[in-house]
Amino acid sequence: MKKNHLLKALLAVILASVATPSTHCAVRPMLTRIVAYAADKETPVDIINDAPQTYMVQSWLEDLQGNDDNIPVVLTPPVMRLEGKKQGKLRLVVIPANIPQETESVYWLSVQEIPPKASGDEGNKLVMAIRSRIKVFVRPAGLKSEEARDAVKKINWQVEKSAGKTWLVASNPTPYYISFGKLALRQGGKPDMMLGDKFHMPPPKGNQRYEVPATFKSGRATLTYSAVHDYGGTGEELTTQVNL
Repeated sequence: MKKNHLLKALLAVILASVATPSTHCAVRPMLTRIVAYAADKETPVDIINDAPQTYMVQSWLEDLQGNDDNIPVVLTPPVMRLEGKKQGKLRLVVIPANIPQETESVYWLSVQEIPPKASGDEGNKLVMAIRSRIKVFVRPAGLKSEEARDAVKKINWQVEKSAGKTWLVASNPTPYYISFGKLALRQGGKPDMMLGDKFHMPPPKGNQRYEVPATFKSGRATLTYSAVHDYGGTGEELTTQVNL
């Protein structure tokens, strides 16, 4: 019986710790995306520790498939100590010879906080280590921020039907990745419906398709979309008519 009471008490502590609204990321990047130019000597990544305690921070790079081998960007330091309420700095150095020379490339930067060891009365609390992830866009010589901002205006949209489903296909003729801030369909007098897979980016010189919800009927619909620019904000909204 005592064991059952002990297990119930332990479970209650764990659930309370997970559900608490105070659970948040202590260490995080100060920007939502990074643009690294091959021509620059290095690209700084500012991070901050919002907590009063000192944290260890581990950072690494991966490609979009989650692989961390042969990344043509050097990240330093991979591990650092960051005092409470202080800012730190990571550095990215692009290896120009190893990146695509005609198009932008993109990687994930993960920042993993390592919480201080609990002591005293805190020893029975659940300690959670939270990871932040942001995209790092790497641009070779010749690619400019101004052109990247206008890339979304050059997307060509087509409708594709396969396996009983309807897809919107975004063809991207530019050398830049395009991140959608908004990607929504509207039909008739109904409100906009955001497409759930809008986070997939049309790659440079390539295509990306997006599933149209089954609630949409055959016929004309209005597509509204916008792109996230280099500073993390959302640009102007564009609209086009599509025949589903």
